[in-house]
Amino acid sequence: MNTYVMKFFVAALAAVSILACKPADVDNADDKVSIGKTDISFSAAEGKQELFIHTAAEIEVTSSKTWCEVTQEAYASDKAKRFSVKVSENVSVTQRTAELTVMRASENVGNITVTQKGHSLIVDTGDVKNLPSEECTFYINVQAADDYTVSLGGASWLELREKNLKECTALFAVTENVQMFPRETYVTFTAGGESYKVYVSQKASEKEVPAPDMTGMESDAKTLMKKMTLGINLGNTLEAIGGETAWGAPKTTEDIIKYFKELGFNAVRIPCSWDQHLESGSGNIVKESWMNRVKEVVGYVVDNDMYAVLNIHWDGGWLENDIPNGYDKAVDEKQAAIWTQIATAFRDYDEHLVFAGTNEPNVENAAQMETLLRYEQTFIDAVRATGGKNAYRVLVFQGPSTDVDKTDNLMNKLPKDNVEGRLAAEVHYYTPWQFCGMNQDESWGKMMFFWGDDQKDYAVGAYEGKWLSGFNEDYVAGQMAKMKKKFWDKGIPVIIGEYSVCTTKNCNLGTAEENAKAYEGYMKSRAAFNACVVREAKSNGCVPFYWHCEGDLIDRKALKVTEQTTYEAIVEAGRTQYPD
Repeated sequence: MNTYVMKFFVAALAAVSILACKPADVDNADDKVSIGKTDISFSAAEGKQELFIHTAAEIEVTSSKTWCEVTQEAYASDKAKRFSVKVSENVSVTQRTAELTVMRASENVGNITVTQKGHSLIVDTGDVKNLPSEECTFYINVQAADDYTVSLGGASWLELREKNLKECTALFAVTENVQMFPRETYVTFTAGGESYKVYVSQKASEKEVPAPDMTGMESDAKTLMKKMTLGINLGNTLEAIGGETAWGAPKTTEDIIKYFKELGFNAVRIPCSWDQHLESGSGNIVKESWMNRVKEVVGYVVDNDMYAVLNIHWDGGWLENDIPNGYDKAVDEKQAAIWTQIATAFRDYDEHLVFAGTNEPNVENAAQMETLLRYEQTFIDAVRATGGKNAYRVLVFQGPSTDVDKTDNLMNKLPKDNVEGRLAAEVHYYTPWQFCGMNQDESWGKMMFFWGDDQKDYAVGAYEGKWLSGFNEDYVAGQMAKMKKKFWDKGIPVIIGEYSVCTTKNCNLGTAEENAKAYEGYMKSRAAFNACVVREAKSNGCVPFYWHCEGDLIDRKALKVTEQTTYEAIVEAGRTQYPD
């Protein structure tokens, strides 16, 4: 072989051997980059996920957006790299994306897409506070991917006027706040499973309290009460839990009130519930619709030249049942708030309207009596502070449990008033309860069918023992005399806010003949009891208000008397004159 050719062949072979021993970078296992996923998804909320990239090479991962941050974390393996991908909250309703770039040296070896959803709903207005007391409108800024719902917090003084999806606004309006304290409610926006609650508050009225006005308020308490010849309750109606007709009464009409007057009643006690008619989350604000309904019913009474006694009744027991727990500032504030609103709403009514602070406050001892006095003082102060005719309105405070004996024994102090002679006291009379209220025997006592000295002889045979001694005519006279001495003789009239035989007993204990005779005695007893209470009450300076609920004594739906004998006995007793 030619020497030159041989040398060339040897040199070429060596070069090939050298090249074969040097691997390419892309094929080097240590430098290879394997990205586990190329897409990462987040919800609209702030979030964090881990990203693993398998490689032994030095790499860098960067983000195209500032809201998406990438940080390399420590990792035990030298064959992989760990990164954290963190996103801030997406405060919009639009989805957004960022690109993550994986670099080895100056080479782009991969990309990852980060996607973050937008919110279904963004409300970027904070709570709307201290709106002026005048009627006004305001906007809340609302972004939504699609349509959204608006739920008002139950406050009738706030309304949604317009939703503008294009401008991302919702327009609201509030009515004038005529109350003497601020009010608050809320609005809830909902879309796609997300909800935002915005609180809305309005300042108290800045109008001046009217000056005291005695026009139509000339009568002091004793003079006014003597004008009330006979009273009746509009029972189980406006105080009914669940609404005016929830306990079986028909909706009150002016014809019903006129029928009461036709029957001889010239005063109507209107038990009323308020707690269930407060604006939801409003801070003790009475719904305007309810206040208007109460005003309508009171108007039926006073427009017919009758007298109305309006109260806060049992009302779920938030005040009267809580007294044994001691004084509660929240209860006191609620008492003040509700009475301020009632008094403001009825400020222009003349003396034909009387307010009564509570119903049957649960009081058994001197300590509880002190608590009751504080709540009654709050009632009086709240009404007087509203000015106008309320500066002279007759106000009624309640004795402990409205029980005659408890009132006589425990009520040795009275709430104070800044005007003389404008207070009255209230008790109720259902004694003995075995006759007035029981319709079955109990462990503590037996049901009585007969009452009054003239009915004693009906308690024979199967009805033996069904007349109770010690609680008949003389006892009633004595109880009413206690109230005269305690109050009337000191210039304070009393109302017997409730009295009646409030259950109907089935005379079915004996033979048909015995039962018929017992029924005769029972009906005479009912008439005698009610007549006695009316007669003795008026003789001792107490205005009697019969506890009437639908069907008892009167059928309001049919406008007819259902118990003629008792009705006639009450009317006859009602001719009794009050003392001087």
